[in-house]
Parts: sequence; structure tokens; C-alpha cells
Amino acid sequence: MISIPVAVHNDFFKWQLDLFWHNHKLTYKNIAKHKTLAIIIKRNNPQEQKKESLEWDIDIPHSLCESFFDILGTGSPGDNHVPLNIQLGLQQIIDRFNDDEILEIIDCDMFHIRHHPFIDIEDDQIFVDDIYEPWHLKSLSSNRKIIDIYFENGGRFYNGGFVPIIARAKTIRKILPQWIAVHVDIGKRNYSGEINWWAGMFALQVACEKNKVRMIAKDWCYIPGINQITDKHYIAHYSCSYKFNKKTFPVIDVKQFEQNIFFDRLRSWPILCNTIEK
Repeated sequence: MISIPVAVHNDFFKWQLDLFWHNHKLTYKNIAKHKTLAIIIKRNNPQEQKKESLEWDIDIPHSLCESFFDILGTGSPGDNHVPLNIQLGLQQIIDRFNDDEILEIIDCDMFHIRHHPFIDIEDDQIFVDDIYEPWHLKSLSSNRKIIDIYFENGGRFYNGGFVPIIARAKTIRKILPQWIAVHVDIGKRNYSGEINWWAGMFALQVACEKNKVRMIAKDWCYIPGINQITDKHYIAHYSCSYKFNKKTFPVIDVKQFEQNIFFDRLRSWPILCNTIEK
């Protein structure tokens, strides 16, 4: 399985990608470079200058990709649709992979805490974590009206899941056009800021439904502040962590850290260690 974190070439994502890569190397040792390809978007808004080469001291395999607004031009939605960089980044690298290569698409604020399980996945299947559905997506309940206008198969294939997104490259390639198009269309419908920010999550549900790609829930992701860590969790998503808050980093109170593998991995990270020492 090849992990694909999505970053933007700015300081906020620089340390997140470094944290991902630190843990990937701890987990996979000498094969880590064969188990990831990072997408790094060249700029976050049209006012910034594009980064045509990686200016970070990090040896992670990567591809510098154009931003969604540089590709879509005047047809692109507004700034609160920057998560569209996930799909547009994937569009620029997907042909690098053989059809049966298993890909794991993740946000940059995620990292592996132990080796992933054996992945036995078929064509037209996609493994996701559906913890986001009752928490805020609600695509099966109160927010279904946002996506059922696009359905072609009675809504039989989706489950409200999102990252980590695991599938064969051929399956990702199959759903990618609709995943992009529906996201862009949602951006034109004048929804609230939260709905727009989650448009990529909603669009993934539609893309799977329209293509009869069955979303299958896997409880493999630890989300500090949301669920309890277990031995089956091989990856962590610290988007909601208060003890390791990405919004306040590097201001972190390590004395609040719990004793588990997630916080142990943070303690081992050189950048955090240097921050503590200073």
C-alpha cells in the first residue's frame, strides 16, 4: 500500500509532512520510501508565488502539483474549497500507478503509528473510516438532501466515510472525475461555510454512489478527542486533538500527553523535542 498525504507548500504543512514522514520511517524502516508519495500543492491562493521545487529539508518522495484554482481557472469555486486540492492533486499523479496498486489517500495531519494490516480489497470497493458521518457529515441523515440530487443508484453504495481512503488505483481513477465535478457543483450552490468546507467529503459519497463503488467502513483510525485508541488502529488523525493542537503548534504542553503509542510517537519527533528544549 502506498500512502498519499496531501500538503501545500507553506509552513503550516511543512511540519505536518515532516511528522508524517518521521513516523513512516519509524514504522516501515528501509521500505518507507517505497510506501509513500506525497502530493505538495505549489501554492495555497492565487496571490502567492508558485513553488516549482521543494524548498524543505525533507527527503520524502513527492510530486509538486498545481492548485485547484490554477487548473480550473475561472470555473473554480472560492477559497473555502481548498480541500479540492486533494482530488486535483490525485488527478495529476494517478497515472503513475498500476491499476492494482493499493493507495491510501490521507490528510496531511495523519500518520501511521504501526504497520497497516493486510489489505484485501476488490475492484469497486473503497475502505474508509465512517466516524465522520454521525460526528459532522450527516450525509445519511439531515444532510442527505445535499447529495441525493446526484444519485443514480438509490444511495445504496455510500456510508459517510472519509480518510483514510483506501482503494485500488483503478477504482480511484474511476471515481475521480465525479469526485471533482460534484465538489465544484456543490461550490456553486451557495451553501454555508461548513457545507462548502466538507464538499469534498460529500462529493466522495456521490462519486462512489454514481459509480457503484461500495464504501466499506474500517475502524483503523485513532482520532484523539473523538475515539479511544486500540491495537487495531494503525493510523492517527490529530485534526481534533486538544493536547496536540495543530492550530497552536509549536505551543504544545507535552505534560498533558497520555501514555500511548500516538503520544509516544510525538515525543520521539525531533522537531517537537527541539521545541521543548528551547
